[in-house]
Amino acid sequence: MSANGRIRAAYMQQFAKDELFPLLARNPALEVAAARNAAELRAILPGAELLIANNRFYDEEVGRVVLEHGKDLRWIQYWTAGIERGIRFGMPRGIPVCAAPGVKGPTVAEHAMLLLLASFRRFRAIEQARTKRKWIRDQMHETARTLEGATLAIVGFGAIGQEIARKAKAFDMRVITVTRAGRAGPTVDQAVARDQMHAVLPQADAVVLCLPVEPDTIDLFGDQAFARMKPDALLINVGRGELVDEAALARALAAGRIGGAALDVTVVEPLPKDSPLWGFDNVLISPHCAGCGKDGSERFNAIFAENLRRYRAGEPLVGAIDWEKIADGV
Repeated sequence: MSANGRIRAAYMQQFAKDELFPLLARNPALEVAAARNAAELRAILPGAELLIANNRFYDEEVGRVVLEHGKDLRWIQYWTAGIERGIRFGMPRGIPVCAAPGVKGPTVAEHAMLLLLASFRRFRAIEQARTKRKWIRDQMHETARTLEGATLAIVGFGAIGQEIARKAKAFDMRVITVTRAGRAGPTVDQAVARDQMHAVLPQADAVVLCLPVEPDTIDLFGDQAFARMKPDALLINVGRGELVDEAALARALAAGRIGGAALDVTVVEPLPKDSPLWGFDNVLISPHCAGCGKDGSERFNAIFAENLRRYRAGEPLVGAIDWEKIADGV
């Protein structure tokens, strides 16, 4: 805490044009400084009680800086839903670490529905035909599909999964959820535990992945999962690239074992130019932009304000994650 009684905070700033930092800077309880890289973070971290972290920013060099120079930290608050890179590259133990659940839920869910609709309604073929000034109405009769009555399997049912389910029901889809413990909800027609995932995959016309990366979710979708999917089913990934064995996905697409894929995330980002996934006409790729949009800053600021109040009052924090158990493989 600074001499004036305000909490000293270091903020990882991702974008040059940043809407969140002015909101944080106006908070009368904070004395906040921003860093755009590891070197800048090293300069502002000593003496900081709070680190406002960014999962995408958090690399090996940042992890070293935080461990070596974050001796005064008492709380780490991510402004992203994911914290897996912090777990991978290291954080001080024994202090609360919070994610920001729901900050990008509506936005990512909208993007998932965009990918689903664009794939089912064959928008890529429409756009390719437009560039050639071709009218392909007859072909669309043969290939376009409707969401009404189709089954969507949502793997992961946190804030993003719940938003996807709510939006899917508005399109009259049947919703199956796959979670660690078989979590259901008012927009869910069937819920199964993750160890039963392969049993329900044959029902799904589309599968959307929106769960975090943990030791038991890496390569969750590989040859065995693709073998259980319908030959015209669509795989959508708005979670993390590591959830999918990309070599197995390429094999499934090449063999026609699934109908297509729509990926907002990949194992390596940007997706390497030599990846075979670029070459499939039935694959949509967006540049990890599902969560992009200005509204996330306002949502995070509301969550952060509540957590700041709780922190100062000694109350449990929203979004706290027992990351040490994950790091230790428990």
